[in-house]
Amino acid sequence: MRDEGSFSNTDRDSPDGYRSLAAEVLESLASRRLRSEVRVRQSLLTRMIASVKSPIGEATETLCLEFRRARVPMTDMADIYIPEVARHLGRAWEQDRVSFAEVTVGLSRLHTLLHEVQADWVADSADRSRMSATLLIVPPQEQHTLGAMILASQLRRKGVSVCIRIAPGMNDLSSLVADGRFDAAMVTLGSKDRLETCAKLVKTLKTMTKGLLNVAVGGAVVDENRDVLLDAGVDVVTNDVATVVQQFKL
Repeated sequence: MRDEGSFSNTDRDSPDGYRSLAAEVLESLASRRLRSEVRVRQSLLTRMIASVKSPIGEATETLCLEFRRARVPMTDMADIYIPEVARHLGRAWEQDRVSFAEVTVGLSRLHTLLHEVQADWVADSADRSRMSATLLIVPPQEQHTLGAMILASQLRRKGVSVCIRIAPGMNDLSSLVADGRFDAAMVTLGSKDRLETCAKLVKTLKTMTKGLLNVAVGGAVVDENRDVLLDAGVDVVTNDVATVVQQFKL
């Protein structure tokens, strides 16, 4: 699984760059319901923030050991603490308390941490004939992918196989959906500027599959653009993983 999202240094002052980064760090596709049910331990959160902002970095194993000693599950780290740290970085950057470079390094470390803690969540290596399969798409020009990776980890823990594609071309999409192996597709939408691109992508998926593929869209700006997305053919508009799993019977 490869994260192809990136920013150039010039994106710091551009409206598109700002909105895309803000959407990434202030929002994620982690379930809002789940976050509200788990009390975040401030000491661990503070420790985690310091770790990802440290100039020299820190071994992932050290941070994971502290969570285990505190009897906090790795699933909570992935679903709650990592998004919370991302939002902290976003607020700090928005208030000019951290540099763009610090945010970029911090997000990269969160990606690495997420990759490490989800190493044992092996839905994609199980018997695919007995599980659901989902295509997770990050549309073209969406700059960061942490929210999508969190969503993928949640789905895999539920036994759903996930195929992630970042900015796929039409030929790639056509090949992926041609054999009908996917039970659903999910598309991330982190910026209102990508709304038209997202709507066209959904329409393309529906056309390619003759309307048979279930499609969900989630992200930072879905609530205020629900009608447009539904008009484009989206079946479910939500940031709640449980809702998608239930609606699509994954």
